[in-house]
Amino acid sequence: MTLLKRKYCWFWLLLNILTGSISNLFLGKLLNVYEKDAWYTKWYYWALGLFLGFLPALIMLFILIIEVTVKICVKLEVPGSDLYTLPYPWIVCIIIPIIGWALFVILLIYTNLWYAIKLLQGKGEKYI
Repeated sequence: MTLLKRKYCWFWLLLNILTGSISNLFLGKLLNVYEKDAWYTKWYYWALGLFLGFLPALIMLFILIIEVTVKICVKLEVPGSDLYTLPYPWIVCIIIPIIGWALFVILLIYTNLWYAIKLLQGKGEKYI
């Protein structure tokens, strides 16, 4: 639990960049953002995704990473939670070509960068 201290924000940012945000799953565990009855806790969704092929399972993992990152941002009080906690901006950004995709990348960068900034400000220390 000491990984939530202020001095480890650079560790989380570097780990986020090196692992492609998969480290957010572990950070979500440390911040206790997982829900007991959510879709990602049901094994048959993951089995169906793997049965349908590698791509559906990869898409499910990507959606899980985005959802956990958003929950981390809410827990750490990142500004703008009224926008990025709604599913509609994410869906619209994926549907609209070029401009939407650029905004999708900006949303991903925003959520992944700001939680590291909030860790630097000491917001994670209250969850130790």
